[in-house]
Amino acid sequence: MGKPREWMVGFQIEITGYEGEDEWLEMYTGRDIAPGLFAWVIPNGETHRIGMWALPDDLDGHSCEEFVDNLMNHPLWRHKFENCRETARYCGPIPAGMVRRPYGERVLLVGDAAGLAKPTTGGGIGPGFQQVDLLSEGLSSAISKDALSARKMKKICRPLEQMRREQQRSRALRDFFVTSRSDAELHQHFEIFAKPEVIELINFQGDIERPASLGLALLKEVPEFRKIALKAGFAMMFG
Repeated sequence: MGKPREWMVGFQIEITGYEGEDEWLEMYTGRDIAPGLFAWVIPNGETHRIGMWALPDDLDGHSCEEFVDNLMNHPLWRHKFENCRETARYCGPIPAGMVRRPYGERVLLVGDAAGLAKPTTGGGIGPGFQQVDLLSEGLSSAISKDALSARKMKKICRPLEQMRREQQRSRALRDFFVTSRSDAELHQHFEIFAKPEVIELINFQGDIERPASLGLALLKEVPEFRKIALKAGFAMMFG
């Protein structure tokens, strides 16, 4: 049935005592913090979740735990973590990139098993629900008729090609804007993202479940990104 196009490694701890803005998600990036992707601090009621993820090759022999330690001890914001106490930790692989053939006779791979985690955030809940929404009607009918041959399953799963294309576009834009960039280039990009008119575009166009549409809007509407739009287009077609 094939394997996911790529695997990332995710690591996260849950802590108390974090000193940050209430109900704000914080994101960090850079080669010493989260090479190629990003780290996060997410409020979770009375606790916060701190973590990062990366492609294994980008870890360069280091562990995700080391990078989380780098985040928490960075001189710019270590004061936020001084009173933190760890209460739990989680680590595991994140499969992103739909497997070649997520179906077989009387078989359907769903969610992470099908490689549906988003290459931009690592999230899998949204794509899992999207897959169910796309296939539930046809699958329910096929189960009622006991028509679950490989040929029938292939037909039922045709709508998933839409998700595969969306994943490929999202990965290409992720690589172009973040993963393949040096820290200096990331700094330039985030200076552009921080402009009021760009923030307004992000708030209007952004959809965490469909990031490709925002990436295309940034390339089209933001003058600083227009000069790299052609390269981004090639990345989306051949990435």
